[in-house]
Amino acid sequence: MDSKRPYKYRALRHLFTIVCVMAVLSCTWVKDDTDNCPYGFWLQLRYNYNILDVEAAPRYVHDAYIYIYDADGKYVKRIYVTQDVLTAGNYRVQVEGLPEGDYQFVVWSGIGNSEYAISGDTQTIADFRLSLSGADSIRASRLPELYYGRLDVVHYDDSYALYDVELMKNTNQLACLVVSLSEATEVSVDDFSMKIVSANATLDAYNQLAAADVTTYEPFEKDVVTFDDPDYGELHGVKFSIMTLRLTNSRDCRIILEKKDTGQQLFNISFPDYVGMIGSLYTNMGRPVSVQEYLDRQDFYTVVFYLSDDLSRLIQLQVNSWRLRAYNHLKL
Repeated sequence: MDSKRPYKYRALRHLFTIVCVMAVLSCTWVKDDTDNCPYGFWLQLRYNYNILDVEAAPRYVHDAYIYIYDADGKYVKRIYVTQDVLTAGNYRVQVEGLPEGDYQFVVWSGIGNSEYAISGDTQTIADFRLSLSGADSIRASRLPELYYGRLDVVHYDDSYALYDVELMKNTNQLACLVVSLSEATEVSVDDFSMKIVSANATLDAYNQLAAADVTTYEPFEKDVVTFDDPDYGELHGVKFSIMTLRLTNSRDCRIILEKKDTGQQLFNISFPDYVGMIGSLYTNMGRPVSVQEYLDRQDFYTVVFYLSDDLSRLIQLQVNSWRLRAYNHLKL
């Protein structure tokens, strides 16, 4: 046997070990486009703060406006990211070109539409305002989906960092169905006036309602409907589709249903208060949620108004899967 062969094998093993160690350490030595080691400062955009508690950013978030402010809230710059770039990066966005320091990040999606107006965005974080565009206090349009997220003050330097930015949806759609409990009663879209009234048309950089001006949201769509009700069978009525900005339990938002011919108000109630009646029944991932969390996670509501045979009185109200009888529970 060749006595040099064991030595040769030991030398190869040592060489292989050294190469492996160098490959691991190389992440701190070189940073180039061909290397698989992580580097840079990244924001991971996520949208799982929804009623299903599932990641849905790739399906619903179509762009991103990233506002960057320093630790004192002074504007630094804005980055716009298209859907193609978001998709290619699996909704991970690299932030480059900042001097080392502490920064905070505010992320919006959907604000590029003409339905929205931005002001104060290049001043300070306290000056930022997003509102419905135009001076009209009545809005009867399908609002573009609007998402918000914020990353509090973090340090930026040339080391690798990855931060999650949790997004929240700020637009809500209500499908309001007005039906008669009598099959013999015909219902027309011209019989009723439906609207939502709230001072919620302006948001700040912390996603808080920032103005007291009242906005009236009217239907962007009206339809005659027929549907099968599990308790009452086939019902006929009308559907009013309305969109509104963020709902909060600290700012009143009233749903108002009136008869056009008489002006009689059949329904005028605070929607957050109603959700407060049913919100305690809902649990997410096995835990109770607050009214505000439910309002923030839920973005679509089916509201059914069950009227008397002569359409003069509300008998029962249903929101999504919860029903309350007007006489027992609702203060109209």
